[in-house]
Amino acid sequence: MKILMLNPPMQWTVLENADEEGEAFIDTHEFGHFPPLGALYVLSYLEKHTSGHELFFTDCVAEHITHDGLKRVIEDIRPDIIGITSFTTSLMDIVISAQTARAIVPNAHICMGGHHPISFPYEAAQLPEFDSIIVGEGEYAFTELVNALVSSNDITEILGVYTKDSIEAMIDPSAKRDRRFLPGMTVPAAYVDEVDDVPFPNRNFIKHISYHSTVGVSDKLATIITTRGCPYLCTFCNVPYKKYRQRDIDSVLDEVQECLDMGYDEFHFYDDLFNITAQKVTEFCEAIERRGMKFVWDFRGRVNAVTRESLVIAKRTGLRQISFGVETGSDEGLQALRKGTKITQVENAFRWCRELGIRTVADYMLGLPFEKNAADVWKNFDFLVKLQPDFAQFSILSLYPNTQVYDQAVENGMIDGERWKEFCLTPFKNMTVDHWTEHMSVEELSDLHKALYKKFYFRPKFVLRSVLETRSIQEFKIKAFGVRKLLAQ
Repeated sequence: MKILMLNPPMQWTVLENADEEGEAFIDTHEFGHFPPLGALYVLSYLEKHTSGHELFFTDCVAEHITHDGLKRVIEDIRPDIIGITSFTTSLMDIVISAQTARAIVPNAHICMGGHHPISFPYEAAQLPEFDSIIVGEGEYAFTELVNALVSSNDITEILGVYTKDSIEAMIDPSAKRDRRFLPGMTVPAAYVDEVDDVPFPNRNFIKHISYHSTVGVSDKLATIITTRGCPYLCTFCNVPYKKYRQRDIDSVLDEVQECLDMGYDEFHFYDDLFNITAQKVTEFCEAIERRGMKFVWDFRGRVNAVTRESLVIAKRTGLRQISFGVETGSDEGLQALRKGTKITQVENAFRWCRELGIRTVADYMLGLPFEKNAADVWKNFDFLVKLQPDFAQFSILSLYPNTQVYDQAVENGMIDGERWKEFCLTPFKNMTVDHWTEHMSVEELSDLHKALYKKFYFRPKFVLRSVLETRSIQEFKIKAFGVRKLLAQ
């Protein structure tokens, strides 16, 4: 069989914007692209455990393939089975992609996986464009689905695989909570306990694509996941997997070496939580040194799980940068967000990185429930500036289903709690995200968002340092693009 794994175009994503044209808030999609590792893992597992199939992988986002371009891709391949990875925010594009495929290959089996069926399993299964959905992690489930389709067996016997009809009997709101997932999981889901059983993503499927990061230095970027899941319960986060599972460090470094041999020269560890403890970072770096490996790397991490000692060895082994989720500038704010961090930990982490020459990215939010006016936002911004991060990424708090802050907004009557379910059952273009508007309007938040970016990045001292520290053509291009975007706002 011909099997296509697809990351659909991003033309009609849900807007985190103040106007219907999607131009009020700064759009960051063009600042970088990472490979959809989840879908690549699923295809690579299928490749290892089956034979006789022709496998294809298309990343429409990174390859700049429009919906019209996708028609040509499907016409050229004419797949028998299509797996489409998903986020709820991309649902309109996902549905259009499935409709395109159905028109060209009407007998193909089309399956939706990824984040959306986890968040909205019932609604996902109702979409007429799909023959099946996978709820949970897809490596085992998709391979079993393919085998069942080849053998004409019943696909509804597969854990995590559902159809419109089969899911009705499985939904049980009173079932005991599966603590491996966010609260609200109403059907049994597929899951990978032993993450080392899953083969490396086969990057031959994407070797023709140049991935890069907004804050990176190379167009030969490899993203790697060393763990799955995050046990923290931040009020704004809807990462579905809560059980934390770590890969064997030697296996991770084998994957790094494979990537080095393929020509990748920058590594971004894209775990939901790379540094669950400082000890994990230290052990990882000690393994790098034992092997005598040399590579440039960065990770997304938490300020409460680094020590100066762990950062010293990390810098020695090639760590270039850490992205920290700072979010806000007070202990009261961090407590309200259930971050599990304290301001002293934030200050220590940034000071240590600055002393050791490790670049930092501060992820920051505005429009939080406890920010009553613009003055509160600017007060938190002043704290951020004092941290002296090398980069800052500002986002307006978005109210997404399956988060505590969303539930709070529904309870106080600020937003319609049925709106997302309606969208998921009947997707439409120009869907927008809700924001916390108890104290400030979306227009005010939009203006603040732009102002924060300009205030941070156009400081003379920052501009001079940024120019002097630019080390590659790719880094210069990214910075120049960012300046043009900010000036256009």
